[in-house]
Amino acid sequence: MAMQIKKEPGPSTSGSGLVGSLTDVKKEPGVTSQTPGTAKAQLISKIKITLMQAWRDRWTEIQWAIQLKKLMAAYFSESVDIAEILMQQALIGSSPNSLILSYLKHSVLSQMIPFNTVLKYITEFEDFSRPYCVLALLHLAEMFGSKISFSPCHDSPLQLVRTMLSLNHWLVKALFTCLQRLQETRQGQIAPEYFVIMDNSSRALNNILERKAARSLMQIARTDNPDGYREFEQCEMNVSGTFSQLPRNAILDETREKINSALVQLAKLNDTQTSLEAVLDIVHSPIYPTINGLVTLEAILNSSSDIQPFVDQVLVVSRLMKLPMPQMCLEIFRACFMGFVDTNDFSEDLQWATFTFLKVPHILTSVKQQMPEWEMGNHVEKGLEMLLEFSHLLDQTDIKQNFDMFGQFITELHKAGIISEAQKMALSQRRAEQRSRLRPSDISGSNDGKNLSRVTHAEATVTSILKGSATLDRMLKSLDSDPQRNSDSMVKVLTIMLQGHSFDILRLAAACTGRLHDFMSKLIRINELASQTTSESLKIPNRSQLFDVTFLMIISIFQQNGLSIALSNKENEYSLVVQWAKRWLPEDGKYKNVESTEEQDKIDCILNLMLSNAEIVPCGQVNGWKELIMYLPYALQEVLFALEHMALTLDKVKLIIDHIRKQNNKSLILVCTTYLCNYMNMVGASARVKPLKMLEFFTASLGIDAILPNRKLPIQAIIDNIIFDILPEGHPQRPARRYLLSSKKLTSEIMNETLKESFHRGWLNMASLHTLEQLLVLRGPDWFCGEMVEHLLKQNHTDDASQSLSLAFAIMHMDLERMTISLLRRVLPRLLSTPQTNLLTDPRGYCLAKLCVLSITATHMSKIGQKEPYVRRLHKRTVLELDFDEDVEDTEASPAKLRKLSEPQLSLSLEDFNLAALADKEDGEVLPTCDVKEPLDKALVNLFLMMNTILMNRTLTPRTWFIVSFIQEAIKCGGAHSRFIFQFMPQNMLNQMMRSLPGVFTDEHILRICDLSSVSGRKIAAKAICNNAQMSELNLFD
Repeated sequence: MAMQIKKEPGPSTSGSGLVGSLTDVKKEPGVTSQTPGTAKAQLISKIKITLMQAWRDRWTEIQWAIQLKKLMAAYFSESVDIAEILMQQALIGSSPNSLILSYLKHSVLSQMIPFNTVLKYITEFEDFSRPYCVLALLHLAEMFGSKISFSPCHDSPLQLVRTMLSLNHWLVKALFTCLQRLQETRQGQIAPEYFVIMDNSSRALNNILERKAARSLMQIARTDNPDGYREFEQCEMNVSGTFSQLPRNAILDETREKINSALVQLAKLNDTQTSLEAVLDIVHSPIYPTINGLVTLEAILNSSSDIQPFVDQVLVVSRLMKLPMPQMCLEIFRACFMGFVDTNDFSEDLQWATFTFLKVPHILTSVKQQMPEWEMGNHVEKGLEMLLEFSHLLDQTDIKQNFDMFGQFITELHKAGIISEAQKMALSQRRAEQRSRLRPSDISGSNDGKNLSRVTHAEATVTSILKGSATLDRMLKSLDSDPQRNSDSMVKVLTIMLQGHSFDILRLAAACTGRLHDFMSKLIRINELASQTTSESLKIPNRSQLFDVTFLMIISIFQQNGLSIALSNKENEYSLVVQWAKRWLPEDGKYKNVESTEEQDKIDCILNLMLSNAEIVPCGQVNGWKELIMYLPYALQEVLFALEHMALTLDKVKLIIDHIRKQNNKSLILVCTTYLCNYMNMVGASARVKPLKMLEFFTASLGIDAILPNRKLPIQAIIDNIIFDILPEGHPQRPARRYLLSSKKLTSEIMNETLKESFHRGWLNMASLHTLEQLLVLRGPDWFCGEMVEHLLKQNHTDDASQSLSLAFAIMHMDLERMTISLLRRVLPRLLSTPQTNLLTDPRGYCLAKLCVLSITATHMSKIGQKEPYVRRLHKRTVLELDFDEDVEDTEASPAKLRKLSEPQLSLSLEDFNLAALADKEDGEVLPTCDVKEPLDKALVNLFLMMNTILMNRTLTPRTWFIVSFIQEAIKCGGAHSRFIFQFMPQNMLNQMMRSLPGVFTDEHILRICDLSSVSGRKIAAKAICNNAQMSELNLFD
């Protein structure tokens, strides 16, 4: 009876990969002229004859091996599958030939035949009606399977993976067949050999799967052969179901225990969710600096941004920190109340109030929508209960604002549907008990004059913000009305809104509720209608006033929130106010070029209006406010040139300027001062005298105070922002700033002092925040990031380094993308190439690795959540595409004292690049092409290439441990973030690390590092796991 073996077609039976079983033999002289097929047939025939003689004479295994080698020496260039011949001859009949099986076993143990080949033929045996043959094969499977050599072999690592899956599937199938036969027949009628098969197959599964490497290879098999693995899982489920239905007395207790043990081992294969440690772990700090810092940045610097980027970042940070949801809520709430106590500026009070009472409920609502499985109400309630434990903080806030801040906060949460009425009442009652014991003297320093003077008007901060949200609804409705009919009431309402801080409140309320874009678009629409000439539309009463007030409102929003706030709507791009702002309005201290050719007749018409006592309004050649606003700077330029060439006296120029200032339309003053500032920025110091004098005339307080006092604050604030960087320090008309860098200290000294105080404190106060923002604007992200990392690496104790790292990560969000690129492009290459490596020794090294991984993950998350091209994280600085140098790998970034290798270094200015340049790939395998517009991708490629170059030196230094820490922290990110980082990793880098540091990565780490969706990734993972099995793991991260 022939053995039932499914032979693979073609060369798969005798092709590459079967080392030892495919034996080259030398042809006999008499058969040299025969065809290859005939010679091979003769060889197979002689092997079978030799085998039969060995069986008749009862040769020993050694005798058989000697005679087989003599036979093989007579042939060459022919190969046969010895394992197949031995298996066919051994399994003829109902019982196996034990002698031939002993020959087979000896051939495998003497490495004449690889175990993969034998296991392959074992798993192809499907005739379970011959129990003795099955038992013999089970004996071989258990012997070879439990002692599989994971040492490097000529076979492909993936062949071992596929063999492991086939072997386990066959063992489970054998177990299921016996259980099924036992279920279908009575216990007394089943052959006892089937119980032995159940016993042996269970024991074999236990022995194989108890090895960690075997289970890891099965995880690779899950992606390598999804269909085969699903069949294996289905067979496992059938075994479990059938086994549970058998009566207790159907199987011996010993066998039942073995089957249960095998099922436990099989269940471990499905447990792929390994718990990851926190990337950022704050143990002894009373607060979490990252969440606290993110809240401060969002409330003060990003007051107009959409809530979704903040929600995404907070969720990512809380996951990386393993932060429970109630604790995250507490950190957000506590940061808000800390902000109220810290600030002494009314405008910042408004920002904190809008964020706390308007934006936080929207944030929690967004989190609730993104995470519907979370019990948001209970989490928020627990966070508020923990906040009540900080009664001293709540008391300070109430006394400073003269208001029940906590009570109003939970009221807003209740209105948003975050907490229920019962939860609100319980929290209110607890806070009322605390407030009943509140006295002003309970708060340290509450009796000084500064605090008491603020109490008299502080209540207006909260009430104004709450009213501002309702006022915004009415304002948006009024702006939808027709200005041709309701221009009088519209002008009156808008003028009232410009008084005091009303417009700031309205703007903040619109920003925090996500309606600033709508508010801006409506203002631009009204301004555009008012700027048209009478012939272009129906007559609009108070056209000039309506244009003026909307123009000032829009420019004020541009200054606070950036010009990109209007460009989100393409219809606004060609409006007058947007075109003027793009042409003239300075942003982030960057002034515009004033040189341009314009129509002279329109300029002359405006000059005539300026030189006469007539009202400066559109007339004659100037058609509408659009032409007047766009050509007025060039008319003023003619006056300036005349003054410089002494064609006009200073007194005459002063009269012209006074005439402009006395106009009812105050936007003319804004247009003129903006031009003068742009002009002064372009010329040298000697040429600034005359324009500076003109600027002093324009910014004198008379025109703004006396003509229209209720419009003083908005236009004065706009002009102050424009002239601040132009007027020299000490100038009497230079606006005062509460937070201003000292000119008596070096920026490096200021940075060092600020970071030292902030890292020691553990959170950012208002003074530190504004100081760091000015330093970032002044010196740029490269210098800023380098200084911060240098200060971070001064920490020697783990707790101090952890707290400083947490705050540094929050500071990175001031300009996240640019600072992350600077960290990867400039700071890290400099540290990795310097001969002094003491800055990279732990705990400094792994803190830096954590900062890198955290920043990369946060930047990647912000890119994923960026749905519109104009939505940016910062309220002023737009995250534009970075202008990279042509050659990033300059002398500074090249490793010092490292041998140069043939690693391809990519310039960040390349048009495009493919990951195939970084690694070998299988035939037909297409690797992803990175987005050419993403500088983060290219920065990561260059960083990985540099780290791979360092690893090739085979020298263990702190640089090596930093690279290992970087990979380790990237693994902890998990999911899409880990895959994003590791896709740029050269494929030989893992092998380099494991050669230098054997056992540094566990099998779980390897499975997360390698891309199992690609053939090359699975091959690398299988090879690394096999290498790992040869040595004990090093507990380097315990």
